[in-house]
Amino acid sequence: MSRRVVGNPVIGTITAISLIIGGWGLLQITGFELPENLAGAGCWQFLTNLSLLYTLLVFAIGTLAHMFQSPVLYSLKNYLHPIALALESVVALVYWPLRLFKPQLILTRDFFLPMDVDLAIHLLPVVSLSIDYFLFMPKWLLSHTSAFLFVTSLAMGYYLLLKQLVDVENGAIYPYQFLNVDTELERIVIFFIVGLTGFLQYLFLQKLYDVIVDGEYNKLTDNEKIKKTT
Repeated sequence: MSRRVVGNPVIGTITAISLIIGGWGLLQITGFELPENLAGAGCWQFLTNLSLLYTLLVFAIGTLAHMFQSPVLYSLKNYLHPIALALESVVALVYWPLRLFKPQLILTRDFFLPMDVDLAIHLLPVVSLSIDYFLFMPKWLLSHTSAFLFVTSLAMGYYLLLKQLVDVENGAIYPYQFLNVDTELERIVIFFIVGLTGFLQYLFLQKLYDVIVDGEYNKLTDNEKIKKTT
């Protein structure tokens, strides 16, 4: 029996645990007191929190799908999953190199993030989503066109959200130091690059899936291949 089916207890358990830990992490991070120059915009100015909220939705749908063996919920989860993994991959790829080598670009002296919360919101989501995708999911249902429109819309939406939340004229700053540039055009270019990175990440992950799963399939014996397709 293929493990890439709804109702698999292994990935169902992993997803449920990820939902609990990720939910705890979101509650912790949204309850932290922000520095004065960030406090006005609130907790939803951070891409990490927004992407985690979306990912928790995917985890919740996945948990229910496996719990009740619902093909409808399973298909919905598989449709939403690509954007979650692309977003969390971008978050992890941007955050961890800066966190390890240039922490001053993302953190301030007034803001300390405990390691358990850090791992719960910046590492667990991408790891859990990757395990699900490469080991337990069928191929993504989302088309390239839909993925591109989805990612670019999210990037534009995030840009507009920050424009609304961050009151630069009254001393507020953008939540990430690399967004505090001299001109609005530079900031728009950065958002464009982030959105493009998200789409390229989607394409890369889809190609990597083909390599891994095709390799996994080709290693099977002829009898095993027949069983897998019946």
